[in-house]
Amino acid sequence: MTDGEFLRLATRYLEDAIDASERNLLNQELANSPSRVRQFNDLRLMTGLIHEYGQPTQLAGVNHTVTAQSVGPNTLNRSHAETAASPETQSNAQRRIAGITLAIFVTAAAILLVFHQRGSQLIRDETGPVIATLAYMSYAEWGNDKYLLGDLIGKGTLELKVGLARLDFRNGATVTLQGPADFEILSADRANLRSGILTASIPETAVGFEVVTPNMDVVDLGTAFGVAVGIDGETDVCVFEGEVEVSRPGNQTPNSTRLLSEGSALRWSPEENAFTSVDFNSYRYEKAWPVTSGVLQATGSIKFVAPGPRFAPGLYEDDERVLVFQERTDVLIQEDLNVDFGEPGQYQRIPRSKSYRIPAGIRVRSYLLQLDPVGRLAKDIENKPRAMGQVIFDRPVLGLIARSSKLNMTDNLLGHPRGDYVKTRRGIEPPRPKDKEDVERDVVILSEDRRTLSVDLSAGTAIDQIRVIVEETR
Repeated sequence: MTDGEFLRLATRYLEDAIDASERNLLNQELANSPSRVRQFNDLRLMTGLIHEYGQPTQLAGVNHTVTAQSVGPNTLNRSHAETAASPETQSNAQRRIAGITLAIFVTAAAILLVFHQRGSQLIRDETGPVIATLAYMSYAEWGNDKYLLGDLIGKGTLELKVGLARLDFRNGATVTLQGPADFEILSADRANLRSGILTASIPETAVGFEVVTPNMDVVDLGTAFGVAVGIDGETDVCVFEGEVEVSRPGNQTPNSTRLLSEGSALRWSPEENAFTSVDFNSYRYEKAWPVTSGVLQATGSIKFVAPGPRFAPGLYEDDERVLVFQERTDVLIQEDLNVDFGEPGQYQRIPRSKSYRIPAGIRVRSYLLQLDPVGRLAKDIENKPRAMGQVIFDRPVLGLIARSSKLNMTDNLLGHPRGDYVKTRRGIEPPRPKDKEDVERDVVILSEDRRTLSVDLSAGTAIDQIRVIVEETR
């Protein structure tokens, strides 16, 4: 969608003149582009200021930052008085109204052309404190209420009919709903899932976060987990990392709490009226969990690997797909970290002469992209397995590691804490003299906003692997 088309749809929405088909187009654009969300929020904030104060805001400085500093009560009172005094001032008022309209479009264009990143200024519930932000949606359709990306949410019920929606809580917790879901925010650290599926990632800042359901209470102990509530009341909890405490709602009976660790799952069955341990299986959460973990979309021949009790990339062989593994979160870089590249652009193979540095003091998370063909292939085989696709992350990519030596060196720092990494030829090969210039293989493209990574990999005897280092925010 072009900037002009986006501006037209956003303006029609703000004028309450948008129809159903246009609303769907706007929602799809917002669902697929975090930058569009921030542009829309800036536009809506600016329009609200104009409507509130009755005169155009000023464009200050080369960055076209919207400000309302020139607007004050004396100016407003004088304008109203002068307008009532004479036809001449009425004409001035008409010109001022025209200036307001022009300011809307000029400022909107500035927002689209010179976009400055900042958090949403919108609050859905002005009667209570903000608890979470609606950070992502994919094909989401809501019940009675309508939501837009960037909305700030307080206490209340969210009815998600279909699609995915991610809520980033102010305490650091991340919850992704998969519709149909009936979900209620009860407080800053407590929520009610009446039906549907959710996945949650809980950092240290939010330990103790509780998800209550009709038949089960789940209290986080610093972990990542999934909860599924069926329409018949059957309820499952599956622990991806760490531990959770599970109990019956309001059950104060001693020894009634069950402790579940990584790789464990528990079910409440209404028919048996009891908890039952079940085999760990994360298939229900394969759509929601990538979004919770920071991978908003994976398209083409790319598959996000569902969490499990054992992290062993070497066990996964696939001729047709690049697999994405989440490795580690909230890692503090204590010394400058050398990576293979970090600037936006297109890279073919990995030149050994180039290097990029991530400075110390930054917190990051890491992912591993892998193409590992099935079985052993001959060294000079033609038509090697090839896979292409894109991964969109929720935060900027700071650097990529693709040399075998650097992958091995950073396994302890950025690899999964309990990862089983095969010490074999891995990474992306450097350019070779016999490579043909017109053959594009092992191509990596990092977008200008650093959030989209496009790959075209072709693997043979070695395992193609790329470690992706993403900015972590608190």
